[in-house]
Amino acid sequence: MEEATQIAKTHFVPSQQTSLQLQDRNLLSVSRYTATAQENADRLFAADLICNGVVTDVGDHVSAAFTGETDSYQLKLALPEAQLSNGTGARIRLRGWESINYICIGYSWEHTFQHVKAFNPAMDHWFDLLVGHEDLAWGWSHNWVHPEDRDISDIRIYIKGKPGASAYLDITEMALWRESQAASQDWLTNSQPVPERVLDAIQTYERKCFQSYSTQAQEFMNTGKCPLLGNVMLNWPTSTSVPPALCEIGTYQFSWHALHPAVILMLYAHDFGELGALFAARDFATGWIERSYVQPDDNLKYAWYDHGTAERCLAMVQLHAAGQQHGFDHRFMAQISCVIFRHAQLLASEAFYASHQSTRYHNHAWFQDLVLLAVSLAFPDWPCAPSWGKIANTRLEDQFAKLIKREKGRAVFVENSIGYHNGVQRIIEFAGNLALNDRRDSIFPSIAEELRGFGEFFRYPDTRCFVSQGDTYRRPNLNVSNPRGQTPYGRTDVTILPATGYAIVKANHENRPFMLTMLATSISSTHKHEDNLSVTLYFDGVEWLIDPSFFSHEYKDTIPAYLRSAAAHNNIFIPNQPYSISPGLARLDGTEIEDACRISGSHDGYEGLRITRQLTCSTKQLEITCTDMLSMPCAEAQLRFQCGEYVSAHIEENRVFLTHPGSDFTLELEIGAAAIGRVRGDMQPSSRIGGIVGHGFMEHNTIETLIADFDSKSEINWCLRVV
Repeated sequence: MEEATQIAKTHFVPSQQTSLQLQDRNLLSVSRYTATAQENADRLFAADLICNGVVTDVGDHVSAAFTGETDSYQLKLALPEAQLSNGTGARIRLRGWESINYICIGYSWEHTFQHVKAFNPAMDHWFDLLVGHEDLAWGWSHNWVHPEDRDISDIRIYIKGKPGASAYLDITEMALWRESQAASQDWLTNSQPVPERVLDAIQTYERKCFQSYSTQAQEFMNTGKCPLLGNVMLNWPTSTSVPPALCEIGTYQFSWHALHPAVILMLYAHDFGELGALFAARDFATGWIERSYVQPDDNLKYAWYDHGTAERCLAMVQLHAAGQQHGFDHRFMAQISCVIFRHAQLLASEAFYASHQSTRYHNHAWFQDLVLLAVSLAFPDWPCAPSWGKIANTRLEDQFAKLIKREKGRAVFVENSIGYHNGVQRIIEFAGNLALNDRRDSIFPSIAEELRGFGEFFRYPDTRCFVSQGDTYRRPNLNVSNPRGQTPYGRTDVTILPATGYAIVKANHENRPFMLTMLATSISSTHKHEDNLSVTLYFDGVEWLIDPSFFSHEYKDTIPAYLRSAAAHNNIFIPNQPYSISPGLARLDGTEIEDACRISGSHDGYEGLRITRQLTCSTKQLEITCTDMLSMPCAEAQLRFQCGEYVSAHIEENRVFLTHPGSDFTLELEIGAAAIGRVRGDMQPSSRIGGIVGHGFMEHNTIETLIADFDSKSEINWCLRVV
């Protein structure tokens, strides 16, 4: 039987400050065990811990070293006697792990391990891993069962993962506590007014997210249709508590539970003085609280989706501020304060951080941190506000370091989508505005400006349009001349960004602009399509070769699956072969030469096969020559090109003549000695699937897809020029 070293326990009414950040808790008692001598705490020594690793005392912390391939690693502090508690936690650091599936904090109870899991814990950073019985993190993990206080006799940490050569769990403190659940703290229900500058920063951000908010709000007020993200308006009969079509699409459910309808109505009420819209927003929020907060919601995924939960909390902050301004009743204000508090506590929790993602470093985590920061600034008199602000800023800076690459004076968001790039630019501008309210030096404004610079640079001559890379909505070609896209560039520009995988050429042909792009983004797999080495071409107001955008986030459905595939891009496609979008599999580089540039790249998306593209583009006229190579012959390999909307392809053996009704130019695509086929709008599963493009959410159209077979060759040469 495991025996604990005798530890003298300390049981006391604590001061407001503790090493573990517990300022958000109305503590009755706490028992702390620390690696350094501290007032009102007992010492924590390596000898006190039961572990399947090697535990040593290391100055200001205790360190447990783990090796082997068991994938299960545990550490326990057994107490000499049980303590009536309802919360447990530890301040820890993880180092040297090759991978971690999850880490748990909890305790033993009736032969079970009562715990919560953190699926994406921080590495090489100190953080608090903790939970209380009444926390949303506990309820979310335990089917919303919140137990009474328990006599707890140990604190346990469990790791499921794969250690590297030297993997460690470092601990500075472990603790049990008991907090009051009888009533909310006075500071929670008697908050100062939300600072006007903070509210203005929130509303400025929301207006950019919901640019048609006034139209949507008016339609709701006049017809009762439910306004959602993406200008969606769902029929909402008065006989139903939710729109009948809500369950059909995941994005609808996300937007509903994020309280986007309330945000749209609040913006309209604020900007146009329509008080009726404000009370409609209040009704919507109240309905959500009653259906999905006071009682469990069966739709656990979307009711508590990481991104949506953050946006819902931000909506509640706006509603709280509106309630202060318009004198909402005490009961409502007390309830919404508690809801905001519990949501922010959840956002701060490592157990919920990027909880629906396969990686910690994801834009959804940014939303959690930004909203946590916003709450800390909106309610500066809350005692937990400083610690929440610190958590948010620390995690945001870590996120930005991983997901934003600064290269040649530009900042690029690495999640493989210019649409998300532009979205996170708004997020970081929001973070910068909040940082100004926090009166702290911040890198956020400068990063936002560099992100904006790349986003603007990635736009076509018609600046309303850009490459619809990855999960990015697409603005289709016009079927007439487009003067916005016909103004020549003032100078030639060749930009090669090897670190982030972008090549962009801007030049003119006969006083009309053209822009060529080539992609090899391979830092992250988030929002990425099978687009390694794919090219796009914009010329004379027309996008002739396009990236096909996407349709929805239901990635396994037929149309989204096709639009994400190599079959839908301007690159090599091998039917019935799996394609990996894992990081590190693609690369490109290039150089500018006299009156031209050379771009070369390769990728290993198909296992056992390297694909190489070597391209030369003139900068004096529109003429592109390219060689595409396979590392070994492949009978099924195809070279594909996706024509833009209203682009017609006339095929003559190995040549294709491309025309568009809005352009006087004709482009000739010549593909070696290969025969060229064409498909249009064919979604039947086969090696010839193709001819589809995505536009807005759940919108698609037909285009012409050109296919040239390699016919067991390992190389194809092609040329695209104006004739």
